[in-house]
Amino acid sequence: MKEKTKNKIKLLIGIIIGLILSVSGVYATSSMIESEEVTYDNKNSDGKYNNVQSSIDELYERSGIHKEEWTDKELNGNDPVITGDLIPVEIKPNGDVYYANKHSEWYNYSEKRWANAVILNEGKKETYSVGQKINENDINGYFVWIPRYKYQIWHATSEDGTPDGNTLINTNYGNSTTQALGQARLINIEFESKDTPKSEAKAETKDGDWITHPAFTLGTKELSGIWVGKFETGGDATNVIVKPNEISWRGANVKAFFDAGKKYNQTLDSHMMKNTEWGAVAYLSHSEYGIGTEVRINNNEEFKTGYSAAANTDQSSYKGDTGKSDEKDKTQPYNTPTGYLASTTGNISGVFDMSGGAYEYMAACIENTPGDSSFSTEDLAKEMDKGYIDKYPSDSDTTTYSKRILGDATGEMGPFYSYYEKDGSLHNHSAWYADDAYFANSSFPWFYRGGFNGNGILASQFTFHRYNGIAYNSLTFRLVLSPTN
Repeated sequence: MKEKTKNKIKLLIGIIIGLILSVSGVYATSSMIESEEVTYDNKNSDGKYNNVQSSIDELYERSGIHKEEWTDKELNGNDPVITGDLIPVEIKPNGDVYYANKHSEWYNYSEKRWANAVILNEGKKETYSVGQKINENDINGYFVWIPRYKYQIWHATSEDGTPDGNTLINTNYGNSTTQALGQARLINIEFESKDTPKSEAKAETKDGDWITHPAFTLGTKELSGIWVGKFETGGDATNVIVKPNEISWRGANVKAFFDAGKKYNQTLDSHMMKNTEWGAVAYLSHSEYGIGTEVRINNNEEFKTGYSAAANTDQSSYKGDTGKSDEKDKTQPYNTPTGYLASTTGNISGVFDMSGGAYEYMAACIENTPGDSSFSTEDLAKEMDKGYIDKYPSDSDTTTYSKRILGDATGEMGPFYSYYEKDGSLHNHSAWYADDAYFANSSFPWFYRGGFNGNGILASQFTFHRYNGIAYNSLTFRLVLSPTN
């Protein structure tokens, strides 16, 4: 028998032994596989976690024996696309990040555990392998997988008049009349293969119909999902980062954010988040696969990413209570039980900063109306045609909620009302959690989402507002990656 064949047989025997021992909870030793110098205890001298399963993976690779990767059957073929610089990870409740083993269960959407991946700083990817803890300083960006899905329409018509228009309610904030406006519901979602003909919204689309969410079509590409920045974007134009406990990058105009998004990782088709992509995350968060309710506000007044308002803070009106990072009785980071409530899953695996933090400019605008974004009208039209900017009709106005794109989490959040907050300010509110609800108009053609740290009740994953595209100290953006498989 050839020596190569003998070694493969030894490796196969070692794999079988390792599997048996892993089931019984016993760690193997290197002596169990005579032909390989592999350490099987918990951690070797360089700190690498090399448990039975990760060692088995190495043996599979060396032997050439095929082993299928873990797939979540619930996703209907829309499992995370791991390509280019992406590394699959599991994030422990305390925030520690480990290189995930793709051959075992590293995500489960039925259990509200969404798939996470990171991009490391240049030159660091080759220094890590499966099972190893990844140094936070080596991470450049965190991303969360939003699988392709269709959803059931519940609000197909969104009229601009009563009751979905700008109806003024002469009432004080927070009383029983205001609270009765709540229309939030669990959104019905089914994960749908990109090979299935998609169902598109049509003029005759009605409540109860199902449509493929538009976020999973980018220009001519049909996607099995998108990677969404887990946190608001930090850093600056020369060094974009997506990490917790960072100060959001603010004070740039839309064009600067858009260009930085496109440059971040061209291989992974990175870009500035669109309204429809925000909507895809918001709807998934409010389904059986997500937190199923309003995510808690990030009320960190220093604009640090991943924070969450402490339970005793008052967020029942505008303005809400804020706090500094060291004021734990007011605001706490993402890797704490309080922090989890600001996630789209209610645990550490979800997307953060979708309520509060900084306002987030969207790549979403009225056609032929670049405002003060630094886009030319021609370049704006080109990016809209390519699918990187959501396009809204030229006759859109503050309360023309019927101009929404189904799935963008704007017009479907009605009915809409206006009433006064405790500080005396008048706001347009949606019936979903009394959030701010302002549609884009010719003077303010760009959408922004989520609210900011002092918005209190006005902020959530369903908040939408508009601005002129200019740089502003409370506005940032979010990254999206859209690789194909």
